[in-house]
Amino acid sequence: MRLMGTLMVVAALFAPASVAHCAWKVGADGTCVREWAPTDMLRGPVAIANAPLQPVRTTIGGAEYAWNKTEWRWWYTVVLGTGVVGVSAASGLVEGLWWIATGTADTLTGGYFEISPERAMQRGVQPELSTTIAGAPPAPTEDRCGRTLVAAK
Repeated sequence: MRLMGTLMVVAALFAPASVAHCAWKVGADGTCVREWAPTDMLRGPVAIANAPLQPVRTTIGGAEYAWNKTEWRWWYTVVLGTGVVGVSAASGLVEGLWWIATGTADTLTGGYFEISPERAMQRGVQPELSTTIAGAPPAPTEDRCGRTLVAAK
């Protein structure tokens, strides 16, 4: 019985994050409509499994940002770089806690409401710069159905 529990935890940690996304289809009236699938039930566990990695990812991203900042002199890199790394780590910790909370809610609701952020579904350990340092991410170029968005004139 203990082996089965261990295998279930390992399987949840290595489950591909792509199965946690619900299906978005174009409806009869041309709008994007969400279609819930049983695979959406993995949305919460994947967010919870990715949450402990987020502070590490943002800390490394902040360190890379400070190290590669060419307009900073070496003393700026030492002083400001330490601050950037600290703020990135704190931001990653808060974001990781948020992912745990929303992942728990998604687990309880079966992923129907998509409470966890999309970034929590992206499995990987690549460094990531916190939005506290980098600002808001660029606007999407496609809607959830994959259609290209037309820029407002």
